[in-house]
Amino acid sequence: MSAKVTGIRGMSDILPDETPLWQYVEGILRNVAQSYGYREFRVPVVERSELFKRSIGEVTDIVEKEMYTFEDRNGESLTLRPEGTAGIVRAAISNGLLHNQKQKLWYTGPMFRYEKPQKGRYRQFHQFDVEVFGYEGPDIDAELILMSARIWQRLGIDAVQLQLNSLGTPESRAAYRDQLVEYFSAHKASLDEENLQRLGKNPMRLLDSKLPEMQSVIAGAPQLTECLDQESSDHFAELQSLLTEAGISFVV
Repeated sequence: MSAKVTGIRGMSDILPDETPLWQYVEGILRNVAQSYGYREFRVPVVERSELFKRSIGEVTDIVEKEMYTFEDRNGESLTLRPEGTAGIVRAAISNGLLHNQKQKLWYTGPMFRYEKPQKGRYRQFHQFDVEVFGYEGPDIDAELILMSARIWQRLGIDAVQLQLNSLGTPESRAAYRDQLVEYFSAHKASLDEENLQRLGKNPMRLLDSKLPEMQSVIAGAPQLTECLDQESSDHFAELQSLLTEAGISFVV
């Protein structure tokens, strides 16, 4: 007798009794996005592996540990998408959507990450996202946050808290990176081999460490807000002002 064929661990079936709830949630997401002028964009679930290595960064848990990567019959390395942004940007560029144009796009669909399955976390999971191209200033940031607030409201979810921060300009992030390297270099005794590699390649990833012995070191690390230049500070202040005027509560 042949062995029973079972489903793949970490990938769940959505049964007919469950699909009405999925359709209800997806309908709200679609309606809210369209009410703000966003258009749906559908792209393949599989891309060249190099796309994710370049966009996400090779020194990340996603690329190093979590991607479903395989070679096709031509020997080309392909990956099931672990997130949607990289594929949307690739498709927008490939199809000329960004040539002197502003774009407000939304998409939804399955993503794939080889993580340890647990309650609420699956290896195939579904994501809704929006991408904006060609818009600058705090107005578009405020719009995205207002859109999220409207979605929570439509779904009847009110036990949420908006925690607000700023990544600043590329120059601000570069200054912050230098401070992190200096700080964590003085605490190398607390870093394992993996975190030592991150220190040289992507020091901001050190802040994500879950190692118990790292937590006190992380707590004393420099704050990104300390490195914001005037442009970044003004942007962040204006965003907070817009949200306050719109009645959106937040903590910094």
